[in-house]
Amino acid sequence: MWEFDGVSLSGSFDWVLPPSKSHIIRWLALCSQGQSDVRISFSGVPGEDSISMARCLMSMGSEIDFSDDNWVICGKRDSLFIPDYDLQCGNSGTTANVISAMSACLDGTAIIDGDDSLRRRKSQGLCEALIELGCDVSNYSIPRRISGKICLDKATLDWKETSQGASAMVLASPNLESNISLSLRGSPVSLGYWELTKEICSKSGIEINTEKGILNLGPWEVNAPTEISVYGEQSLSPMGTLFSRLHDVEIRTNRTEDIRGLGLAIRKMESGQKILNLKDASDIITPSAAIMALGSGGRITGCPHARGKESDRISKTVKMLGEFGLRTQESDDGIIIPGNQSISCPENPVETYSDHRMAMTAMILASKVGGTIEGPECVNATDSRFVDQLEEICG
Repeated sequence: MWEFDGVSLSGSFDWVLPPSKSHIIRWLALCSQGQSDVRISFSGVPGEDSISMARCLMSMGSEIDFSDDNWVICGKRDSLFIPDYDLQCGNSGTTANVISAMSACLDGTAIIDGDDSLRRRKSQGLCEALIELGCDVSNYSIPRRISGKICLDKATLDWKETSQGASAMVLASPNLESNISLSLRGSPVSLGYWELTKEICSKSGIEINTEKGILNLGPWEVNAPTEISVYGEQSLSPMGTLFSRLHDVEIRTNRTEDIRGLGLAIRKMESGQKILNLKDASDIITPSAAIMALGSGGRITGCPHARGKESDRISKTVKMLGEFGLRTQESDDGIIIPGNQSISCPENPVETYSDHRMAMTAMILASKVGGTIEGPECVNATDSRFVDQLEEICG
């Protein structure tokens, strides 16, 4: 439980965003399959999702040296293996998907597992593709057993719910034994993260193309830069915006790197656009709904896939905001939000469903009006300093 009485603030404050987990996880995956040492530098403290990825890779034979402001990955392409114990992915769906794909390129049987929240999520598109490629995959959800290396050359990969499966296959492809061809099915979502995967691969020595809906992959040599800088987690910048609007203070954040679709959605939300399509930015649905309720209102659309995140982020956002007196209504693909509302202190502890973005939003709202928030520890998935930083700012 996290209890807060609520405060009134004035002035300006620094809001330090943690380093982008999407960048760190992708770089870790590729650099571990290289043959040289790579330094990843950052400001802030990486969240537990990034650490889970690093630990899984170390369990598979990678060497990673940790310092306060950088990690050094020693490439072990020819020495990676599947350990004889479970690979624990914590709360990180991206880690579970990438490690699943990497395991399918190695000899042995891998057990992929994680926390209770991650166990409720499924990776059907990726798992079905791995089965078509000749692997034995026990479950769409975790714990998941994967045995039998990829041995067939064609499969269909459905990416209408998430692009993570396609990214996972690309990030695992350096260790493929032969070429494969994936037919991509459906209209993709979260394209910015797919573009990020392609960009990082391009910087590491290969161009990824999906002409006519076909993703052709084969073994390749990773030649990543020896020095990499990772900037702040852009998907968390709306938390600073919410805090700023709620308390009527200025918030200064550290530099972020724009992710296609996500950055545009954030700018539209901050400018007060009435219709906010989050097809490529569903991660920001919860703080965006709160900001819109406090502002001129509107409608969030285009993100039915938000129901498959750490929680059903459509229905649970509506319920959580209701605890603070903010009236919203769920639709099939988003949330309808009346504007010019005021928040009130919740009468009961606010449930956050082991969802870090739900908990962050609830805690920021409580920083103004008070309240008791359940499960605050889940915020560590992306920002292990979130609670400390919020309490420092609020005194």
